[in-house]
Amino acid sequence: MSVQELRAFETRRIAPYTMHWWLPDDRIGGAQSDSYSVRTKAGVLFFDPLPLTYAAADDFPAVACAMLTTGGHERASWRYRVEHGARIWAPRGYWGLRGEPDMYYTEGSYFPADLQAIETPGPDLCTYAFRLTTEGVALLFVGHLVRRFDPESPLEFFPPETQFDPEMTRRSVEKLLDVDFDILCLSHGGYLDDDPKSALSELLDRTA
Repeated sequence: MSVQELRAFETRRIAPYTMHWWLPDDRIGGAQSDSYSVRTKAGVLFFDPLPLTYAAADDFPAVACAMLTTGGHERASWRYRVEHGARIWAPRGYWGLRGEPDMYYTEGSYFPADLQAIETPGPDLCTYAFRLTTEGVALLFVGHLVRRFDPESPLEFFPPETQFDPEMTRRSVEKLLDVDFDILCLSHGGYLDDDPKSALSELLDRTA
């Protein structure tokens, strides 16, 4: 069964106004895939959104935006556009989307809720991280820049053969060490809220 056929049946709060849900993904060996939502003054923002059951989705009668860190993370975005009114934001320059997004963005684009896009190429040329602060907690959504098999596993890079440029990926991770954040939100492997920047540094050291 593909991850698009599975649906998460609950969401869990991980920070002020911030929810998390996840699914096992058989496309990557049963590893965990994750999504997040943040309720802001500009509406609810979904990040790389996986499908929810209709009961779980009832918590989100309206969704302002579905923010894609990369075009490969469309996931259930099109469903949320139809059913919840979400506007889909996709990286400019990414080809092969299943439809036309509402907005294309780059690092310098203006976003709702003071969201910031940070260009993080390497996995492919059009990959971004998003930084957003909610009630003083800084969240960093990193897409498929790094991953864990599950929340009990260490951080790792994706296999080199699946990346556009592994060395570029390393430089992007190094770039994030200069970003201020409290919670590292992975699209594969959950989130890190206990000294996440040290976890990134340890990954770089371990794979040097």
